[in-house]
Amino acid sequence: MPAALDPKEKQAIVGRLFEMFRDHGYEGATLADLSKATSLGKSSLYHHFPRGKEQMAEAVLGQGKNFVKSAINDVAHSSESLKSRIRKIVDAFDVIYGGGQNYCLLGRLSCDGIGDDARGTLREVVELWIDAITHLARDSGMPQVRARQYGEDWFTRVQGAIIMHAATGNAGPYKRTMAALARLAKEPSA
Repeated sequence: MPAALDPKEKQAIVGRLFEMFRDHGYEGATLADLSKATSLGKSSLYHHFPRGKEQMAEAVLGQGKNFVKSAINDVAHSSESLKSRIRKIVDAFDVIYGGGQNYCLLGRLSCDGIGDDARGTLREVVELWIDAITHLARDSGMPQVRARQYGEDWFTRVQGAIIMHAATGNAGPYKRTMAALARLAKEPSA
């Protein structure tokens, strides 16, 4: 029986699972792929994730949720200047999306047959993201309803830009989407 993983080991394994699900989707990542990526045998994977891929997807989305909460939502709600918060958030998106060149885990998993618990976490991550951008838009002077629409529309723009890059290799829409967020700190909003 494999030994229990310490928290750092578990985080590293979930990080490798994150990359596999991001790059191949839930349905496209086979257990053989996941085993190879984590350097764990299939039986060890099942030992650490008894419910299999579904539990792995939940762990990956949990890690994604923690990232969005700390690097996006908590930053958006901090007391720093609007410009500073936006810069930090754009930098975080650039890291996670490789400047628009990486697939989006949320987009990949939203189209696959993940379980109900994972889908619930997926909804929570999307809401945290939209809430963060809505908060920034409100702080730029937008009324609440318009700010919420901005948050939803901006989320949609990012997803579309990621898909466009995957399909065409054109990262321009991603860069323009990040620039649009940065403009919240420069332009008065009515």
